[in-house]
Amino acid sequence: MKKRDWLVVILAVLGLCGFAAVSHAQQVLRLGSIVAAASVQAQAMDRFADNVKKKNVGIEIRTFHGSQLGGGPEQVRNVQLGVQDMFMDGMVFWSDYSDDMRIAETPFSFASREHFEKWVQSASFNKVREDIVAKANQRLINLSVTWRRGPFRVLVAKRPVLNLEDFSDLRLRVWQAEVPTRFYGKPGLGSTPVVLPLGDVYVGMLQGVVEGLTLPFDLVQPMKFHEVGKHIILWDEFWQVLPMSISEKKWQALNDAQRRALTESVDEAGRWYNDQLASSVVQWKSDLVKAGATLHEVNRAPFVARIAERNRQWQKEGYWRPGLIDEIEKLR
Repeated sequence: MKKRDWLVVILAVLGLCGFAAVSHAQQVLRLGSIVAAASVQAQAMDRFADNVKKKNVGIEIRTFHGSQLGGGPEQVRNVQLGVQDMFMDGMVFWSDYSDDMRIAETPFSFASREHFEKWVQSASFNKVREDIVAKANQRLINLSVTWRRGPFRVLVAKRPVLNLEDFSDLRLRVWQAEVPTRFYGKPGLGSTPVVLPLGDVYVGMLQGVVEGLTLPFDLVQPMKFHEVGKHIILWDEFWQVLPMSISEKKWQALNDAQRRALTESVDEAGRWYNDQLASSVVQWKSDLVKAGATLHEVNRAPFVARIAERNRQWQKEGYWRPGLIDEIEKLR
């Protein structure tokens, strides 16, 4: 074979090798959370990453749990700025980018989980999704199968909190947002709110900085809050779904197969998450009682009445978009 022919062959082989390297290159997406790695939520997020890997579309999801990438607000901003690719947690962390989103995790504004999920699937909520793309440079990709967080919420406290009077004497941990300070604090339900990152609450309860916190039921044991708050109040103050966001720039750079792999994988993981939580509630309650905790039921009616009054007042004052409360009420 002539030297020139050998050169052509060598260049062709090198070209094929280069093509193979590019075609097998993995795009790495960093997905953050603020929950403990042992929680069912973290396990489900890891399952999502495994599902994506199995689809072999050139994407690798790397998960970072336990606030490794920052608190909730910081991680949403990270995604906005492009220094983090994805984030998953409660809806309240996107409330700075959509005024309507603020009501998603307000206590006692929705009558039931069904009522809340009707709103999430409604035309009214489409505005929220559009706001998040436009203002936060990210989109929510997993609300066709709702991840039913909790599957309900509880109040963990150092003493029984059974009515509004008890609640008004409580130093309550709230997360880093305006909404919980307003709703749980003196203008709303009457407690004294103390802002603490979730990762600092255990020590805060131990030292008496705070006397209670509200959180999804599935996080009580993994984060060991029952060790520092022996009274667990089953009060369903609101219902949650867990959105997963992805940088809009990264989303637009994906092809159809990659987008489909993400949405199908997160829905598959969401079904597993919902099944795990629903089947574990009885056992979790039993385990908590054996560990020395006391479970309390409360009458929600006075709490609901207080917030209904406040929501109407705050809508008149312009805190809520005109008509938002009416839209939500019509979905009952």
